[in-house]
Amino acid sequence: MFEGAWLALGHTARGELELACEVGQIAARRLETVHSPRSTALLRQLAVALRRRQRNSYVSGFLPSLEQALAQHGAAQRPPR
Repeated sequence: MFEGAWLALGHTARGELELACEVGQIAARRLETVHSPRSTALLRQLAVALRRRQRNSYVSGFLPSLEQALAQHGAAQRPPR
C-alpha cells in the first residue's frame, strides 16, 4: 500500500491522472487489511492532491470512493468510547 500510494502521488504530480486513479484504487482497497499510519497518511495526501483536479473524469469517478474508504478506515481506527 505504501509504494502504491507513492506511485499514485507521482502520477498525480506528472498529470497522469488516469494512472494515478488506477494505482490509487488498488492501494485504497488495501486499507481494509493494512494498518499503516504512514500509508494512510499518503493516501490522504493523494486525496488532497486529487481534489484540486476534480473536473477530470477519472478523478471525479475515483475520489469519492477514496474519501469514503479513508473515512471508514478512520472510523475503524478510533477506540470505542
